[in-house]
Amino acid sequence: MSRVSSILLVALLLFCSPAVAFGVGSQPAASTQPSANNPAKPPGVNETSSQLSLGTPERSETYTPSLSLSTTLEMDRNKVQSQKKMYTLDEKLSNADDDEERYQLLTRFRTDLELELSSLKNKERSASKQFNNQGIGVREYVERLAVLDSRADDVNRAIEHMKTKGKSVIQFAPHEYELRADLIPLRGEVRNDVVESVRSGTGSKYVYVATTSDGTVLSTVLGSKYVREAYRSDYRNSSLDSYLTGREKTNITVNSYPWVKEKNPGTSSNIQYKKGVSETKMVYPQGVITAYLDSGTEKIYREIQYKLLTGDDHTPYGAAIRNNSTNLNLAVNRTYPGGPLRINLTDANGDPVRSTIEIGESEVGETDSDGILLTVSPRRTFTVSARHGSETVNVTVSPYGITRTNATSGPPQDIAG
Repeated sequence: MSRVSSILLVALLLFCSPAVAFGVGSQPAASTQPSANNPAKPPGVNETSSQLSLGTPERSETYTPSLSLSTTLEMDRNKVQSQKKMYTLDEKLSNADDDEERYQLLTRFRTDLELELSSLKNKERSASKQFNNQGIGVREYVERLAVLDSRADDVNRAIEHMKTKGKSVIQFAPHEYELRADLIPLRGEVRNDVVESVRSGTGSKYVYVATTSDGTVLSTVLGSKYVREAYRSDYRNSSLDSYLTGREKTNITVNSYPWVKEKNPGTSSNIQYKKGVSETKMVYPQGVITAYLDSGTEKIYREIQYKLLTGDDHTPYGAAIRNNSTNLNLAVNRTYPGGPLRINLTDANGDPVRSTIEIGESEVGETDSDGILLTVSPRRTFTVSARHGSETVNVTVSPYGITRTNATSGPPQDIAG
């Protein structure tokens, strides 16, 4: 399925009837700390879905991607090279004498794609390791992920092209699901939005990044939708044999998200990839979960979540921390690290105020006509500032699970991410 088709499918699912929604596993008690071994309930928020946890992140940052000419040129160069390879394949196929020669050409093209995917996976591991070990900064890391997302899109188009060209060569097997299984950790909605920000420099969103030696989480807010994507490489082992049926894979996934299952029992859409990977899409009133199960480890290793932040069924907000000491009234709803953060600015009469909002020293956006800005939370105690006219108002907030400090920067406190 193309990137555009996937986005359209998610958009339709978000607004479909709750009757077709479903969810996933056994919910921990409210006092239980989030587990690093399974999707875990976000700290401080009960009435919402669990999420794939990293455990305690070793590094976390927040960052607003911006225009990068060098990164854009790199992505464009990669795209041109990918297109050139497809054009070359077409020319060779048209000049081939028989199906045997066409078969050999397509097989070599498929082998080149396998090598390309192996290279991309190595680059992703290297970038994550360097960032996690403080070897590179958050900007370089996020832009590297954007390049990988863009290159993965190029590979996906090449896979589809190869599949189309191979239809007339009876003995050729494109093995597209094996190839696309390797694309899963490389692509995501947050990464794709970073690609657009790097290319255009407009509409950039505040992004939360957290890593361990084995995992990565990215989250942001796109419009009125919170998007979070998580990856655990230690939960993925393609060498393990799997004897699970499609139904068993779906049941394991659905039972990993107990709150969603409790609210909306039912079935879910499912795609069976090769290499022991299955994709299960779960729709519930607050949003959509797309979870990828490794049937060898029987664990969710990749997860993309969309949560609505407005409307009758929006994901719940945490308790509001307020400052109304001036003619400006600022309210910030607490959330967990990397979670959706709601900021509301009004005047003394309760009327909405438009204002640029800063978190620490970073400008993260502007309140809308309702005086509201939706963004994501850092993983530390932070100060939200709003200015209107000659007045400034501040609110200092600690995310759920974080021990409050007076610092607005510095190393994060312990909390499952």
